[in-house]
Amino acid sequence: MRPEPHPLVQKYQDWSPRSAEIMIRGKQVFPGGDTRASAHFGPYPLVMERGHECYLYDVDGHELLDFMNNFTSLIHGHAHPATVKAVIDQAPRGTAFAAPSRSQIELAELIVSRIPSVEQMRFCSSGSEATLMALRCARAVTGRQKIMKMEGGYHGSYELAEVSLIPFPDRRGDIAHPNANAVDNSFPQSVLSDVVVCPYNEPELATRLIAEHAHELAAVIVEPMLGSMGMVPATSEFLRALREAATRHNIVLVFDEVITLRQSAAGEQGRHGIRPDLTCMGKIIGGGLPVGALGGDRNLMQVFSPESKDPVFHASTFSGNALTMASGLSTLSNFEEKDAQRLNALGDQLRAGFNQVLSQFGIRGAAVGSGSLSNLVLTDIDIKSSRDVMEGMIAAGHIGSLLHLSMLRHGVVSASRLMYCVSTPMREEHVDQAITALSESLAELRPYIEAERPSLLK
Repeated sequence: MRPEPHPLVQKYQDWSPRSAEIMIRGKQVFPGGDTRASAHFGPYPLVMERGHECYLYDVDGHELLDFMNNFTSLIHGHAHPATVKAVIDQAPRGTAFAAPSRSQIELAELIVSRIPSVEQMRFCSSGSEATLMALRCARAVTGRQKIMKMEGGYHGSYELAEVSLIPFPDRRGDIAHPNANAVDNSFPQSVLSDVVVCPYNEPELATRLIAEHAHELAAVIVEPMLGSMGMVPATSEFLRALREAATRHNIVLVFDEVITLRQSAAGEQGRHGIRPDLTCMGKIIGGGLPVGALGGDRNLMQVFSPESKDPVFHASTFSGNALTMASGLSTLSNFEEKDAQRLNALGDQLRAGFNQVLSQFGIRGAAVGSGSLSNLVLTDIDIKSSRDVMEGMIAAGHIGSLLHLSMLRHGVVSASRLMYCVSTPMREEHVDQAITALSESLAELRPYIEAERPSLLK
């Protein structure tokens, strides 16, 4: 006999019966009922009918304020008129050609004009593909095999990109020399042997590790903000230490700005004033369609030229497809520095409001992040790394999941890991709505925290 669901889980199920019915059908054709692990959560995700501006509408008729924006990719929210028009205009002219298009070149020209470190670039079909090709580029130009990645860093859906994504306490090792760990049982040992894991936001330790492994390192890859592990921003000191050490040892420094390009017209590297050798992009540059891109130093990028000797082979059927290029060009043309700054201010307002609510309810926690990107973490320790976020997740247990379900019922969508981002249709009143939803959710949740996780109370 199945145990009764938690009362707050039952409330969610009672509130979303149509989604429950449809997800039963989903389980017949998808393992677990969904086709995307990052968007899945228990007891089942909501099934959406449509999106408009900063709102989503599910099959049960709820209007939901969307603070997830397809994991930060929809900078203009849903169905932005100019982007819709660009897609509608392009579709009858063809969606994809085995040939260049003007919009492909125009979008690349726009990106190159905004990001000083990107002198030349290539489009691909996902952020995962962008990081993969960046690492292949680095291996080709250095003749070395290994890469360094950050503990808690996520660079896509392949083994090398996911090494030590989750810093499991019983497996992560000493912070000065973190272990290379698999996130699941699909990883070959050879992949783990090819990765040096670096602690995040530890400039002295990073400098030492790079020097120790310099003879075998092709690349150092870093997210300027840990996207999948708590939206923890890198300090300028840490990023500068990586830049200086990589330069000293002729190692390719790669910034993964797939998530953080939205932070300014030139991404996080523009905010920090640090120039990587290669930059990986995705999310917002496709205007809501699948996309990725890699760009950087002209000499490095020449390894992809079919006209060069022994080029790095990069073939991808939908890279630079006309439909995505039209969508991306419209989207980025309507997103300038002033827009990024307004969104960053809204993000500051969201974090300040969330932190005030947590304090009012006497709950240990903080809204972490920077600019337009935020994450709620239920711990009051000073968060500067994925290890700190992991400690918070362990301490919170099931409470984080209950909070996510409660926020949905109060009209606010976030990632199930409590990640929030803002979009250009949002105004201060939308942020206030999310802050109110958190207050209402914690009022509902606090009795269960007292009974089931009292350690979260101050």
